[in-house]
Amino acid sequence: MPTYNYECTKCNNLFEQVETIANRNAPCEKPCPKCKEMGVEKSWIGQTPGLGTDTTLTPDKKTGGQWGELMSKMKRGMPKRYHKNMDRATNKTGSRWKN
Repeated sequence: MPTYNYECTKCNNLFEQVETIANRNAPCEKPCPKCKEMGVEKSWIGQTPGLGTDTTLTPDKKTGGQWGELMSKMKRGMPKRYHKNMDRATNKTGSRWKN
């Protein structure tokens, strides 16, 4: 479950709470745990929006080496002019395919 940050607009108390996505607004409907006043809002302080990603992930790493084997098999049945593009896809250079 994700951790969300909340801030009280009355006393500026910052706190975090683990909530399900469906219940992420529940603390906003309750009083502040410190001053007991209503006025809790979700806060982005200390949060970095984005997704956690493995930037080293390659097709071979994801498939346990099967991607390279598949590309080699496909390459055998293709005209040589496409081999460079197949190699580029296997190495995941990030460049687009060109004819």
